[in-house]
Amino acid sequence: MEAQKDFSWTFLQILRNLLTNPRSLQAGIIIFAGLFLADLLFRSFFKTFSDFLEGGDTEILWAEIDVGFAPILWLVFITLILGSLTIVISFAAEKVPKLIDLYMDHWPSLFFVWFTIALYVHALTIKLMAEMQMDVRPSLILNYNILLPLFMIIGFPFILSILYSTKTGKVIEQLFGSIQQVYLKLASIGPTGDLHPKKRLKWQIHLFETTNQLIDLLVYVPYKEPKAQIIEGLGDLLIEYLKWKKDFPVSFFEVTEDIREDISFKTLKGQFEDIEKDRVFYELKNFRVIGNAFISFIEAGEFDLSTLCVDQVQRIGVQAVELKHDKMMDLVLIHLNTHLRLALKHGRFNNEPRNLYNLIFHYGKFVQSLIEHRDLPRVKTSYGHYLFYGQAIFEALLDAPSLAFILDTLATEMKKGLIKMYELHWDREHYFEQLKQFLLLDNLQNIDRGFAFNFFSKNHGIRLLHIGMALFFLENNEEEWARLIAKDTMQDYDLLGKETFHKTMNTIYARLQFSGPTFWEDTDRGNVNIYYSPHQNQINVFREIQNEYVGMQPKPAKVI
Repeated sequence: MEAQKDFSWTFLQILRNLLTNPRSLQAGIIIFAGLFLADLLFRSFFKTFSDFLEGGDTEILWAEIDVGFAPILWLVFITLILGSLTIVISFAAEKVPKLIDLYMDHWPSLFFVWFTIALYVHALTIKLMAEMQMDVRPSLILNYNILLPLFMIIGFPFILSILYSTKTGKVIEQLFGSIQQVYLKLASIGPTGDLHPKKRLKWQIHLFETTNQLIDLLVYVPYKEPKAQIIEGLGDLLIEYLKWKKDFPVSFFEVTEDIREDISFKTLKGQFEDIEKDRVFYELKNFRVIGNAFISFIEAGEFDLSTLCVDQVQRIGVQAVELKHDKMMDLVLIHLNTHLRLALKHGRFNNEPRNLYNLIFHYGKFVQSLIEHRDLPRVKTSYGHYLFYGQAIFEALLDAPSLAFILDTLATEMKKGLIKMYELHWDREHYFEQLKQFLLLDNLQNIDRGFAFNFFSKNHGIRLLHIGMALFFLENNEEEWARLIAKDTMQDYDLLGKETFHKTMNTIYARLQFSGPTFWEDTDRGNVNIYYSPHQNQINVFREIQNEYVGMQPKPAKVI
């Protein structure tokens, strides 16, 4: 009974949209006008066609041709087409919301439905004209001998194509395509062009409603493939949007009242002036929906999809860096940090490091892009964030000991950034500031000394990466900075005591000496060994430098 109600509702919705949708009415007018012209054209050379058929001894009794069955036949076809659409859309709409609205903007579907209706009206008109003793031979041949076989040939393939196009992946492609069409229309107007307020409102609403529908699909669809398709598509579209944005009319970025009432902006009532000034309302909308998707994925334990969300933000950020879009770069940093905070909270509560591990990798890729473009202020800010998250992770270790590895991940990204800066010949003073930040990663604040002793005597990752950085410096004849790192290790000497310190350092040197570039297990980031250093030949040199500083140390206090 419930299914019957759904079918009836869907059928009525299709009829309502068919008769009220402006695009549908345009399609109807085009089809009826085209059929009328085709009928007139066929009448103009029907005499030649008739003579050809009656050539030789053949005689056609036109008056005896039965025209009464045709309207019923076309009515059956109309019922078949509309019934098939109703059934297909009813089932598909259970997992794809607003599918009817999508098909009411689909030109091929509208043309075919109106084509069927027009042929029914054409056949009915022929019957009425025949009863009035009018000459209907040309229209009769056109309808029954030409258009009817043509319809029978294309009718069922059309139904199958509709069935195919309701696949979730195809619907997603159509939604993305409709967004791209808006981009192209906006770009065609130009930055100084005049955008009518009604068009602005229409396109803004279309962009937001389509984005909302895509996010709805993330909830309705149970499979990972279409979810990944949506997330990647949102990233691709926003990257494309940034490229086209400079060509959009300025008035497009005015936030209309309808947009202010969008669900994503309900909590931003006091910020619309800045959003308009920065021209980032659409980017902000996308970041907020991606952020919501990220939260749902980490709560569901779908690490691959949550990572894909962050990957899109990072990709958008890289594009913003290349385009020198300052406001967008700041927005990306804000949202990457938001994701990091959410992942840290989730990791602490669940003792689960995977989301943080993947997220920090993508955060690092964005920072690498900033480094390549020599964006010193944002690089300094990002290295400050690394330290902040390092401290937060230290504080979370009592609740979630598995997060210890994330500290090594943070150190890895800082190290990679330092190597990139060195290769790009950054100013030495600025470089030194980031190097000091790197060495501060294991300087704990308000941490119990006993806890610190237990942690650093068992977890050598950060110090190993520090020493790996020192080996890089020695390989490049930067002994001054290598000595800075050697001196920094004396904090460990003071904390651990002589015996434990030397035991820890011997373990670190052994790992550096014998570790290869790949790990023996696969991870979400592949099997790259983050602790690997290609400069093992400098280990003994660094050990000698370190021993010089050890010789300068007073006898360490006994650890209780």
